[in-house]
Amino acid sequence: MSTTTPATTSPPAKIHITITITPETHSFTTNPLPPLLTLSLLTHHPTPITLCTFNRPLALPSALTNRTITIHSLPSRQKIETCLFQVNRSPVTRVRGDSDEQFYLTLLPNTPTTISTPFGRGGGVNKIRPVPKAIAEKGWEVDEEGRERRVRRSVQPTGVDGLEPGLEYEVGLDRESLEGMWWAPVGKEEILVEGGATEGRYMGDYGGWVKGGVEWVVEGGRVKVEE
Repeated sequence: MSTTTPATTSPPAKIHITITITPETHSFTTNPLPPLLTLSLLTHHPTPITLCTFNRPLALPSALTNRTITIHSLPSRQKIETCLFQVNRSPVTRVRGDSDEQFYLTLLPNTPTTISTPFGRGGGVNKIRPVPKAIAEKGWEVDEEGRERRVRRSVQPTGVDGLEPGLEYEVGLDRESLEGMWWAPVGKEEILVEGGATEGRYMGDYGGWVKGGVEWVVEGGRVKVEE
């Protein structure tokens, strides 16, 4: 992959991220759907910044199942071991209109950008009712009446699904994954190529990527979980 050095080609970038969960309290009894996880991003960098979010905390909803969204119980700050799905796939493309275009997130100077997803299972579709830890750890799906179905599920939490009631949790971003994200001081239109391109169609073919040089300021969110 061709890259540049941030110290010589672009001023350091600073990106603020605020995490919110709405509503801030989730009840497994009264809330049939998970709350909404929202990341609000802001930069004052003099140029647009494009981030390649693939397999990183800013790729929602997949960040909920690759452990780049973190959950800690409070007040102990014990880290919760969340669900992990590993997918083998071909390299990320940079073709305009391709499904991989979703992994190129452009932030404009002084302009808030928000991304969100249901904070639970379902890949962003928001149709699976979350269940508490005592049910999830049995490893079986349940129907709307709470009866077990002979369909396997992960015993580890995804968002609020699988968390223990009666506790408050802090939601954050995996720092190592965040700091390893590739970025470029341009809008994504300067990175993407047309669909007919046969060469240079992959993310790594772009020569202006920078790794490092971003100061990340993350304000974590909180959610209370009840029966």
